[in-house]
Amino acid sequence: MKRQRVGRMAVGALALCLLLSCSVARAAGNETGDQDRVARDMIRVLNAYVVYKMGQYESAFEQYLELAEEGSRQGMLNVANMYAQGQGVEKNQEKAFQWYLRAAESGDSISMVEVAMAYEEGRGTVPDKNEAISWYRRAAEAGNSDARWRLGKRLYDEGSRAEGLCLIHVAAEEDGQPSAQQFLSALKQNTGPTEESRRPGCPF
Repeated sequence: MKRQRVGRMAVGALALCLLLSCSVARAAGNETGDQDRVARDMIRVLNAYVVYKMGQYESAFEQYLELAEEGSRQGMLNVANMYAQGQGVEKNQEKAFQWYLRAAESGDSISMVEVAMAYEEGRGTVPDKNEAISWYRRAAEAGNSDARWRLGKRLYDEGSRAEGLCLIHVAAEEDGQPSAQQFLSALKQNTGPTEESRRPGCPF
C-alpha cells in the first residue's frame, strides 16, 4: 500500500511539473498543441511504468499497448519487451519482433538494436546477417552505444579492424560502454600501445 501511494505521488508530481511547463509555454505564446500532447503521453507512460513496477503486468501491458497503437515509441518498445518476456501477456517472440520493428522504423535506437539482435539470432524472425548489420549500423549512426560496440566487435572479428576499432573506441570513450572499455583495455595489455589499440580517425 505504501509503495502504491509513493508511486502515485511520484507520477502526480511529475505530471504537475509537465502541466506547469505547458502552461508557461502557452503564456509565452509558443505552439502548445504538440507540447500538450507530448506531456499527456509522458504522464501516461509514467502511469504505466508505476503500474508495471507494482507488478500489475496485465494493466501495464494494456496501457502500453494503447500508447503503442497511437504511435508512441516508448509504448511500442515496452509492448515488445513484455511480449518478449511474457509479462502481462502470453510470450510471443514474433509479436515482440513486430513491435520492435515498428519502434525501430519510427526512429527508436534501442529498438533498432533489438531488431538487429533478432535478425542475428533468428528470434521472432528468419535469421538474416545482412539485415542485422544494417540495423546495427542505423542504431550506431543514431548514437546507440550498444550498437556501436556490437557492430564494432563484429567488424573487428571479421577482419574490418579499422572500422571496427573506430566504433569500439567511440563506444568506449564517448559513450562509456563497459564491454567496449574492457575490450580496449585487454587489447592494450596484449599488444601494448600500438596503433591498433589507439583510436583511429573515423566519421563517428
